[in-house]
Amino acid sequence: MTQGDLIPQKPGTYRGTLKEQIRHGQGKYVYKNSFYTYEGEWVDGLKHGEGRLSMKNGGYYKGDFQRGEIRGKGERSWINGDFYRGEFEGGELHGDGVMVYGDGSRYEGFWVYNRYEGMGILTLKNGDLYTGEFHRHKRHGEGKQIWKEKGSEYEGGWVAGKPHGSGIMKYKDGGKYEGQFSHGLRQGQGTYTHIKGITYSGLWINDDIPPEELPQHMVVVGATELEIYQGEGLDLEIAILHTNGDVMEGETGRQIMITGGFLIPPDNPPKSFSDDHEKFNSPFGDAVVIPLGFKPDLDGLSETPSAATATDTSSKGEKQGMEYVALPTPEPIDMVKSSKCGHVNWSRVTIPRCETLDQLTDDDDVANPEDTKQKGKKKGTKTSPMNTKSTNKDRVGSAEGRDKWKMSGMRAEREKDLQKYGPPGNYVIRLEDVTEPPFFEQRLSPVYVRVIVNRVKHSSTKFFIPKRTSVVTTTDKK
Repeated sequence: MTQGDLIPQKPGTYRGTLKEQIRHGQGKYVYKNSFYTYEGEWVDGLKHGEGRLSMKNGGYYKGDFQRGEIRGKGERSWINGDFYRGEFEGGELHGDGVMVYGDGSRYEGFWVYNRYEGMGILTLKNGDLYTGEFHRHKRHGEGKQIWKEKGSEYEGGWVAGKPHGSGIMKYKDGGKYEGQFSHGLRQGQGTYTHIKGITYSGLWINDDIPPEELPQHMVVVGATELEIYQGEGLDLEIAILHTNGDVMEGETGRQIMITGGFLIPPDNPPKSFSDDHEKFNSPFGDAVVIPLGFKPDLDGLSETPSAATATDTSSKGEKQGMEYVALPTPEPIDMVKSSKCGHVNWSRVTIPRCETLDQLTDDDDVANPEDTKQKGKKKGTKTSPMNTKSTNKDRVGSAEGRDKWKMSGMRAEREKDLQKYGPPGNYVIRLEDVTEPPFFEQRLSPVYVRVIVNRVKHSSTKFFIPKRTSVVTTTDKK
């Protein structure tokens, strides 16, 4: 550095090499307005080659110059924090380049006179990311956008910065739309698939499904009031209907939950009933929540509960020879099932005995048979042909007596098995839409089935089947 370099340079002056009194080679020039200062290479009086153009406000350009113009590769800095490195043409951002904005946003791609054009990658300060085509500084053509905060992404056509044409939109909740867009809205034909598998395919208007195209309600297939005997199971089916009443065959994946309830008599609630019990309302009255069970299939026994009044089986079949099929312990039920082709089915639903029912009911049907025997002895009555007061004639005096004796023993076994099930009474089953998240922010209204559980009379042959005979196959010896 020479002593002259320490002296401030006046506006409109040049320091550097000359050729025939023309700036040529290395030199520094301060513009007359004093805002710009150029320092670098000169050729024939023009900025040409490598140089730096500084602005008084702190901004600058550093890079290639050609015949006095900013042209070629270089970097540009602005006082607001923006910084660009790439290609220039006539002082404008033009060609491939990377712009890092002062707010943290970033664009990498092609430029045409200071505008995004062609392929590029735009990352916004909030983390949103777009990769694809641009036109006149806007997303235009084919591209993919990821919205970080919204958790969604779109891939497809764009026009003037908005999804337009064919595309696929994936949402934060796991849903997906594939179809037509118009100015950022779902418009035209498209298919939406919910995370649970529910699918709608059809017309879209202004980003939404026409109301008449959505499922409207659920219905119980068959009667909504059923009567069964204690220990029996029942089959339930619901259908999801269209506005016109037709089953929505394409409705698959909606989550339906089944809940049992013990109906509380409004005029005479049980003494043990309190607000601590979990309850729900139904068209048949308030109910306390109870568990439901699944009854495994019985070997050789067919049971088909009817909507009509259940009829008990008489004891006339005893003479034909009967045997008892042991009632199994109810197993846990699948509380939530998915719809398939507009239907949801539960098979052999039963009401198991539980602590809540023991608290709310005071019924002899849930008493231990041994307790019943003891009570009978105190009263001096016979509670079973097995009682020591039974006559030998009844026990072994005749085939009829022996059959009665055997039947009574099997009935006692049945009474013991019935303790596994809820007592006779009035119950209700609720079936409700629990799809999460709700399909288009809509849940279908729940439906209810009233179930009357009747007592199995001691004299009946309920859960008995005709006695099976063994088949013996013999082979002749030669």
